Amino acid sequence: MLKIIETILFRIDWLLSRIAAMAVLAVMVLIVCDVFGRYMFARPLPWVYDIVSIYVVNLVLYFLASEVLRTRSNIELDLHLRFLPQRLWSVLQGCAWLAVATILALAAWQVWGSMADSLAVGEVHPGLYEWPVWAEKAVVALGLTLLTCRILVRFCRFVERGLDAGVFNADESAHPIPGE
Repeated sequence: MLKIIETILFRIDWLLSRIAAMAVLAVMVLIVCDVFGRYMFARPLPWVYDIVSIYVVNLVLYFLASEVLRTRSNIELDLHLRFLPQRLWSVLQGCAWLAVATILALAAWQVWGSMADSLAVGEVHPGLYEWPVWAEKAVVALGLTLLTCRILVRFCRFVERGLDAGVFNADESAHPIPGE
């Protein structure tokens, strides 16, 4: 069952990382067009800053969070000094990851609720263009939910492997890419 969940998470991460990459590429094109329009025709694209600051920054940050944890692509500091027995160290690491997952799950729950409220009332960002707030919150909620699931899967592997904390530092990037 855990393998199926890992495969589903991998496929979602794979898809969302491609969406984030395309969003970054689109932003680059939009900014070039904005700059070109601003300096060549004195006609900038006034909505570009809104799209980037409201949607794309969150999209890239939250859509990649689970993928970054899976592949250990983040910057990390690992202290190799251990003053505690290995078993106790492993249990403490497991408790820490469980605490992180709990806090992320609570945050995701709050953001999902806030997103539903925003959608129900038609909340928009004030300004020249009224961008919907619910879409921004949906990106954050989805990213937090996937990150929570990724951590919980690792925690289940930790318990399954007899409290082996090595699972928290495992590189899962060897998973096959869907469709290949």
